[in-house]
Parts: sequence; structure tokens; C-alpha cells
Amino acid sequence: MATVKAWKFGDPSAPAFPDDFEIVKKAVLQVTDIKTNHNKYYGIELHRGTVKSKPVFRVFTHYGRTDDLENNPDAGQKECRHASTEGEAAAIYQSIYAEKTSAKKGYKELALASSKIGSQKARGTSSGDIDSKTVQKLAEQKAARGEAPVVKRSNLHSRVQDLVGVIYAEATEALTSTVQAKITAQGIETPLGILTLGQIEKGEEILQDLYALFQKGSKSRAKMEALSSQFYTMIPHRIGRSRASIDAAVIDTLEDFNAKQETLQLMKDMLQVNGDGGSVLYDSQVDAKYDALKCDIGYVEPHTPEWERIRDHVVKSQIKTTDLKVTNVFTLKRDTEHQVFTGAIDNQRLLFHGSRIKNWVGILSRGILMPKIVVSLGVHRTDAGWLGNGIYFGDASCTSAFYTSPSRKGVRYMALANVALGKMKDYTKITYGITAPPDGYHSCHGVRAKRGVNSEFSDDEYVIYDSRQQRLDYLVEFTM
Repeated sequence: MATVKAWKFGDPSAPAFPDDFEIVKKAVLQVTDIKTNHNKYYGIELHRGTVKSKPVFRVFTHYGRTDDLENNPDAGQKECRHASTEGEAAAIYQSIYAEKTSAKKGYKELALASSKIGSQKARGTSSGDIDSKTVQKLAEQKAARGEAPVVKRSNLHSRVQDLVGVIYAEATEALTSTVQAKITAQGIETPLGILTLGQIEKGEEILQDLYALFQKGSKSRAKMEALSSQFYTMIPHRIGRSRASIDAAVIDTLEDFNAKQETLQLMKDMLQVNGDGGSVLYDSQVDAKYDALKCDIGYVEPHTPEWERIRDHVVKSQIKTTDLKVTNVFTLKRDTEHQVFTGAIDNQRLLFHGSRIKNWVGILSRGILMPKIVVSLGVHRTDAGWLGNGIYFGDASCTSAFYTSPSRKGVRYMALANVALGKMKDYTKITYGITAPPDGYHSCHGVRAKRGVNSEFSDDEYVIYDSRQQRLDYLVEFTM
């Protein structure tokens, strides 16, 4: 195809084109290349309009460096290529699209619930292959638009309000400080637009491919760089522009995989609680955030028999420390867990499960998940799980506390779950690759090394491989 003149948008000498036009088709493209330090976007649209009763056509493009959009949403270059027929315009559009998405250029089309680049008419509209859940959400938002929110006083206990405020604030901070995004009334907003569930799932697929390459023992830095670049193309991150930052961005360690998996899960959790037709993440009303968790949270008044029982269970279970101080106790009830809990299995125990502060919105809203790639068990231990891929619990609060992190207010959280252990298979040696307890058993137990017991486990670890064998009963707020 012959070169088509590109006019700078707004050039008075360009062919006339109306302000009121139709967008025939559009795409938002993105490429991140760690090796070359490229982090670029390219928006392309085909416009149809009418001038003096005659149809006119143009291809509108908007491109630049993605980082620049954070501070200036109008950053980048905007150009127009005019055509005399729609067929000619479509050919120009397709030529540009094919060039940008070629192996040489490497751009990928994004699926956005609401685009932030392109023409003013395109901004705020969806782009790409939108998943069905997002389509439904957009339709519900459109139907509800114009309805004034009803502000009412919260009936929640003040301590429950504080808890909800803390966990949402910490999850939001963790997300926006890692991913190149912010929380708005529309959802998780990147410089290019609103992320969709489908886009996050594409990121998960790339991460799985990276992990498979890693498991094969690949030492190819180039392959790891290329797939890492594809991951950041789908899920924009704050990487930095220095060579050291670029090198550190390559996803090539178990810690990296675990961190990215947690980030993607956090994004999915935040989209989930945001609701199909609302803007919970942006809404300041604590009741909306509480309702989105779909978890009944009650407050246990201090110094009541129940509070003292849980406090004593936490404090007296310590075997390596004595500095845990219980500040608040909450009851938890997730209806789905109670409905499916395997009550027929005996040997039920109230065990501890600790997690980082950013994860509690997710845990309370969907429960504890079985691991997908790796199990992270503390700062110095990220591996395939010392007893395989299961859900891990402890009987010592100090052990579970090690896997927590403090909020900006200095408080931490761990759950107490009713766990149906049934018949346990004891292990004194680390055994990777377990996906289910041996025949005749319901769970696995890593036995703690102590006098008279020679074991590779420094703590007692209880592992189940069916999430129906546990339910969350309490959440303990503590300091250490």
C-alpha cells in the first residue's frame, strides 16, 4: 500500500472532518519490552462522518509512552489519515494494525472496560474482546446511571467499620503501588483504561507459561525477558526506567512468580468486591464495602468469656515467642463455607492461618484458595509447598504470625479456622508434590522437630487438600 499522509490532529490545513462522527471500529494496543525499555501504547480508530452531505472517512491514531499518561492523560501524538471511501480507510486501518501487532513491533490488543486514550468520543467506551461478566456490568452501570446514591448512617459496630476500612485501604495501596493503576468510580484504571477480568486472565496465562519455562530449568534470559515483557504488556506495572529496574523486572525466581500471582489474585479480588453494577472500591460508604465481602463479621466484646477463650488460645499457643498481644477479636461466617463444610470428618481443631495485610479483602470475600503455582510460607520460604499443594494451618499462633504483615497502623490479622483433619498422615521429612493425602487419610501433618523427634520441620504444619475441610470462624487482630 502506498504511504498515506498523516496529518497532525487539529492541523487547520488537513481535510475537513466533522466533530460529530461515528467510530466504525477501534483498538487499543500496548507493548512492553524490558530489553529495549519500551513501554508504549497505540490507539487506532476508523471514523465515518459527513461533510456537505458526502461521506468522509479517516483513520485516527494516538500513540506514545504509557508512563507519560499517568501525569498527562492527553500526552502522546495524535494523527489522522484521510480516505475517500470506507474500504480505503479500512485498508489503512488494517495495515497499521497489522504492522503494530507483527512479531517485529510486538503490540498486543487490550480488552478494556473503558478506554482512556484515543479520540474524545472513544474515551470512556469499551475496547477489545470484553468478557461476558464485564459486558453485563457495563450494561447494569448504564441502566443505573443518573440514580443518586443514598447516604445512610452505618449500623455496623464501630470496630467492624474500622476493620473494613483498614483491609480495603491496605489492599488498594498494595495494588496501586505495584500495578500502574489507580482506583476510580469505574474500577481499576490504568493509564490506558479500565482493566477487565478477561485482561487479568490473559496475564495469568502468560505467568503460567513463564512458570512452565522456569520449571523446565530454562536458563534462557532472552525467553524469560520476552515472556516477562508480554506479561507487563497485559498487566501494566510500575517498572522504572533505570537499567537496574529493568533487569529486576524480569520474572525469573520463585519469589517473583509468587508476587505476580498474588498481584493478579488481588486484582481479581478487587474486581469481584467492586460489584457487577457498582463502584464499591471508590465508594466511601463502609456498609457497601462490608456487604461486598459477603461475610458476616461480628465483634466479640473484650473480657467476655468468648473473647478470653480466643485470647488465651492465641497467647498460650506460642512456643517461640511471648510478645503477641490480642487487640480485637471478630467472628466470621461465610455462608458458602458453612454449607459445604465436611462436618462428617472428625478430629476437628481450631487452627491458625496467617496472611499479609493486603490479602484479607480477598480471603474474607472468597475464602482461602488452593494454590495455583506456588505456596508462599514466609519471607525465607517460597517453594512448591513442603507437603505439596494444599492449604496450610498451624497450631502455634507465633508460627502463623510470622506470615502476616502489619498495616500502616501497626496491627496484623490471622484467622482461626475450624479444620477437619480426620486421620492424619505424619511426615518428618519434606515431601514435595503431594496433591492429596495418602489413601485412608484425610490430611497431612508435618511433625515439629523437638527432643526425641528427628524431623525436617521446625513447626507443626497441618495440610488439607480439599477446601471443604475448613471454615473461617474467627479473625484476630493483634500486635507483636
